[in-house]
Amino acid sequence: MPEVFNFTARATAASGAFADRDFSITVNNTQINRLLAVGQSGAARALNSLTPWVLIPGVKGDSAAYGDRWLIWDQTAAVMWMSPDAINFTSFVPTLPGGYTGLRFLRWRAGAWWAIGSTGSAVAVLTSTDGGVTWAVAGATLAASTAFSFERSEGGASIIATITEWYFRPSDTDAWSLVKTFASSGYRFQIAHLNGIWFGPNDTLPNGLLARSTDGQGWFAQSNPTVLTGGGYYRGMAWGNGHAVAHVYYEPQAVASTDAGLTVQAAAALPSGSVLYDTECPIVCVQGRFVMLGDAGRTFAASTPAGPWNASNLPAGLNPSTLAVRP
Repeated sequence: MPEVFNFTARATAASGAFADRDFSITVNNTQINRLLAVGQSGAARALNSLTPWVLIPGVKGDSAAYGDRWLIWDQTAAVMWMSPDAINFTSFVPTLPGGYTGLRFLRWRAGAWWAIGSTGSAVAVLTSTDGGVTWAVAGATLAASTAFSFERSEGGASIIATITEWYFRPSDTDAWSLVKTFASSGYRFQIAHLNGIWFGPNDTLPNGLLARSTDGQGWFAQSNPTVLTGGGYYRGMAWGNGHAVAHVYYEPQAVASTDAGLTVQAAAALPSGSVLYDTECPIVCVQGRFVMLGDAGRTFAASTPAGPWNASNLPAGLNPSTLAVRP
């Protein structure tokens, strides 16, 4: 419950004269859950990266994020879960634009909700301003069966990855332009916009480099040789404490960059390699600590990329596909 603290401040002049002023501060001691781990196997919450995960009964989903509330989208059941506190959840069926049957990659940007919607033959950026209840198409669509990644800046620029291509537009009124292509297909690209820089894998072939962009249109690979050795690639990044940190698909390794992706260095080894593939957000930063999806049923956390990375067990049976964080 809230507690009230009363105190007096005294200001003293050079002559010795003084003046007192009384202050009162009310402190709300409510504990705030800042982490969600969500998948079709279930969902769990945590106060932070140092406290145990707690099962959220009956809730599952494919995409999750925090904005003006917590939202979890369950594609299988076609329902949205909403919560103000990550404890009490209610579900509803959102209204999607005609022909759209699903959502992916929930994002909260500039006071509105954003996601990718699909008709089966086209994908588009969808937006909601009423807490995810109703959604509308924002700007032009793309001819594609599904999106493999989506990111949006606070300024309104968007990137959609289709099977082998990345498309970018500076705003919702601009046309999509092709900015990057890949030889291999079907990989989850894990694009991120962190501290003003766009990040993503330069290739999804074994031991590919990290790609970066300052404007979303021109992409450049890291300048130092790859630190990957086991055939993995960078899968999702988070920003914190001056580091852009990534988890490496199929390797027990974290990597980090302190120069906006120009160079990437190996961080501490992880407790185990990850075999997760179909993930929307595998790593987040919460209160200065990095948390990432680990091997089945665990997450890994560290204060710095140098570690140590400590494993935490999720509730039995959970193998989440996305993490969500409340700043």
